[in-house]
Amino acid sequence: MKGETLAWFVLASHLHTPLQEVKQKTSSTDFMMWLTYLELDLNLFHREDYYLAQIAAEIRRGNVKQPRQIRVKDFILEFKREKVRDTRGLSLEDRTSISKRFWKAVVGFTQKRKQI
Repeated sequence: MKGETLAWFVLASHLHTPLQEVKQKTSSTDFMMWLTYLELDLNLFHREDYYLAQIAAEIRRGNVKQPRQIRVKDFILEFKREKVRDTRGLSLEDRTSISKRFWKAVVGFTQKRKQI
């Protein structure tokens, strides 16, 4: 599961609300703002993160020869989004083709196979 479908499930899970209810009550503007918030929330620093990083660092310090080289910040995880493909260097035809395939996938369009 990827893209917009996954984003709807993440939002529904975050709000503890059934998926169809979230889709009915969320405007496209609100949905985009929620996506921005949820992406930022992935990397917000919480107190628990620092506490768990301290525990991991102490465990690691107990198992190495030079424990002073172990830093707590090395155990704080960062999450990053997949990079979107840069289409600036492509021709207009290629960009149009990519856009058409994307929108066909979003609306669920499937092309019928030709019978031989």
